[in-house]
Amino acid sequence: MSPDNAFPQTLTTDSPALLLVDDDPDLRESLRLEFADRGYDVWEAKDAQDVEQLLPVARFRFALVDLRLQLENGLDIIPHILAVHPTCRIVVLTGYGSIPTAVEAVKRGAVNYLTKPAPIERIEKALWMDLEDTPAIEADQTESLERHEQEYLEYVLLQCEGNISQAARWLGIHRQSLQRKLKRIGLR
Repeated sequence: MSPDNAFPQTLTTDSPALLLVDDDPDLRESLRLEFADRGYDVWEAKDAQDVEQLLPVARFRFALVDLRLQLENGLDIIPHILAVHPTCRIVVLTGYGSIPTAVEAVKRGAVNYLTKPAPIERIEKALWMDLEDTPAIEADQTESLERHEQEYLEYVLLQCEGNISQAARWLGIHRQSLQRKLKRIGLR
């Protein structure tokens, strides 16, 4: 198939099971309807507990996982899905995209990472294509210094498993200074 036709337009037999993991019921419903119309067998989960209950029920070929799920990190769900369904193709969706979380998602087994809002066509293409097959960021999508700072802070927090004191030591700043920065950019 050509890159533009890397996934089928209509699935008719043996529709693949797709697991949607998002805490927003409206978004889940919208995605469920869109993917059902495209021939997928869609299952919904709002959190890790729902995912654990659904994993033995269906053979999931695909999963869309939101990065932030209420009090949970969607990245933590990826290994659980892959433990039961090792060939499942997982795409992380997030409204808070950053390079460190994208790298971490891929390290944990996701094949792609998209920021919301994303058109359904782009999401479906991401399910079928690996991250290295997608085009690089276009030149006009340059990021500001503040955005880079936010991404680096998010990366450091991820490496420190959310421990603000440890992250502050890593960065060589006072804990209170880091807390003010995190509050200003809306990370914590």
